[in-house]
Amino acid sequence: MIENIFKQLIHMFCMKKKSLGILMGVLLLAFVLVLSFVAAAENSTNDTSSNTGNSVSSGNSNLESDAVNRGYQCLESLVNNNTKISLQEAVFASIALGNKNKLSDVIEEEKGQNCWPKSGCKLKDTAQVILAYDRMGKNTKDIESWVISKNSSATDLIWFLEIDVSNHVAAQCSIIYDGRESKISVNDDMKLSGNPGSCLSISSSGYWLRINDNCVNKEFEVSCNQDFLTSLLYQKREGSTIYVTSETHSASSLGTTIEKVNSYCFKTSSACDYEGSLWAALALSKTGNDISNYLPYLLALSEDNKKYFPSAFVNILTGGQDQYSEVVQNQKNNKYWEMIGSPYNRYYDTSLGLLSLQGSSAIEFENARNYLLEIQGKDGCWNNKNLRDTAFILYSGWPKSTGSSGSSGSGSSGAVTCESASLNYACSRASDCVEAGGSILYSYECNSYSEFCCSIKPQQETCNEKSGTICAANQQCSGSSVYSADGTCCIGTCQTLQSESTCESVYDGTCRFSCDDTEETITASCSDTTQICCTQKTTSGSGKGFSWLWIIFLLILIALIVLAIIYRDKIRLWWFKRRGKVKTSELRPGRGPPPIMPGRFGPSPRFGPGFNRSISQSTARPVSPPMRPGQNINRPRPPVESKSGKDKEVEDTFKKLKEMSK
Repeated sequence: MIENIFKQLIHMFCMKKKSLGILMGVLLLAFVLVLSFVAAAENSTNDTSSNTGNSVSSGNSNLESDAVNRGYQCLESLVNNNTKISLQEAVFASIALGNKNKLSDVIEEEKGQNCWPKSGCKLKDTAQVILAYDRMGKNTKDIESWVISKNSSATDLIWFLEIDVSNHVAAQCSIIYDGRESKISVNDDMKLSGNPGSCLSISSSGYWLRINDNCVNKEFEVSCNQDFLTSLLYQKREGSTIYVTSETHSASSLGTTIEKVNSYCFKTSSACDYEGSLWAALALSKTGNDISNYLPYLLALSEDNKKYFPSAFVNILTGGQDQYSEVVQNQKNNKYWEMIGSPYNRYYDTSLGLLSLQGSSAIEFENARNYLLEIQGKDGCWNNKNLRDTAFILYSGWPKSTGSSGSSGSGSSGAVTCESASLNYACSRASDCVEAGGSILYSYECNSYSEFCCSIKPQQETCNEKSGTICAANQQCSGSSVYSADGTCCIGTCQTLQSESTCESVYDGTCRFSCDDTEETITASCSDTTQICCTQKTTSGSGKGFSWLWIIFLLILIALIVLAIIYRDKIRLWWFKRRGKVKTSELRPGRGPPPIMPGRFGPSPRFGPGFNRSISQSTARPVSPPMRPGQNINRPRPPVESKSGKDKEVEDTFKKLKEMSK
């Protein structure tokens, strides 16, 4: 079709000089049409790049449901069409989708002696497999045993024994360990004096008894002549922050309490594996194991391991206000989480943040979900069809019920759901349960990662009862953020969130200290001047490449038009030769024009000297007599060439160009 149109354009160009104007008009029209098409394509590309997601508001549940369904469909498609799935991809896809034969086969192929991968068992991978198998309804007891066997005393902590006398009066106390008794005095200012024995020494502050490293696993029996209570404290070696264990023991005068340090980490080598311990504690708690002995290590070493987002894990395990506050305050621009130095990416860290806030009414949870829906790809996946990230996002933000493919409410541990066990049990945050005087029942399950089964139903205070304020989505808390029955409660002032940097607001980038392999650095401002702006690399076939192809095409088209104008005479000659209307033999040098016969077309020609004037009778044609003045002879005029044929060609050409532009 295009070839025919260009043939007709060239034919029109060669007919007459005035056809040049028509040709130029047609080419100009074609140029305008192509330019309009490029502009439309550019706008479409910009729309796609600037709004690849769904812009789903939290109030439109139908649009949100459609987006989530497309996400799960895209994840299913990635699993079905991917011929080589890694262990981590199979694990996270199993956590999101449940029992899939293809995923289960990948995990089984990488199995060692109840640990993963078989090439070198790692705590993190094995713990994640526990979560996947629990989701799939498979037995995990042997795997749990392997993980528990890797526990070891956490030597990175310093422990203290605290004795606090009621009413802050002076008292005499005895401490028994290893069958020996030591005497100390507690002054009315709660400072200690005396000789506590070989395993204990009075701390530099004078208020606590430091437990020597070689006596950490011993039991200490305490008795005082006044009402008292005892507890254990700890701090990171070479650190200054003091942590208090959640358990305290009290006794009346001459009564006794027993304190013993139980602090463990997980290790597969000589040193504790912090990230592996985070995932191991999470997996063991999910399958009904008591993980309280691992919390001191995880809490004390969290400052040194911020890149792993430890507050998200510990908030799930303890529900403490400090950890909750750290999680919500780490959310960037009220949209997502991205830890400094994270070995993963924004999608992974945001999934951890969502997992930590599952089951809560925190506005940060909804903010993150809305943000993820806004940046969701048109195909339903995230991060350019990244299987792991898509699976983790769906499971953390929009988990599906286990149903037939999962454990149907009970994991591989054989536990039953908390609510079905007793009318007196309730799922709640661990800290709320302890503060209310209840006990955490690890043998019963709750649907949310951030909740545990409590022996009582704790009553959570509202934000108003805590004398706080619920900040809006575009505000941030200038004080501390605590958990309440109606969401994140600001104990301070809600301030309007400052506008994003140019990097984030204009280019949808991320301000970091360094970009990863899937990103490129662009020149755009960041709120922190020490950071750089990172954006996703442009893939082949993207909008920018598409636009440049059209620009190159336009430049070539313009060049062809200019050349056509300059060499129009040669093009006209070439066209006539192509159509057979000109023969080169008739135009050879030395050949004069054909003879003009006398008659009605004019007077007889004058012949030069030497020209043969004889005409053969057989070839002579009759000549009409000349017209006399006044003679009325109706002679047919030579036919006038109609212009309707050319006009029809122009109209057909415009019609075909119009059809091409549709």
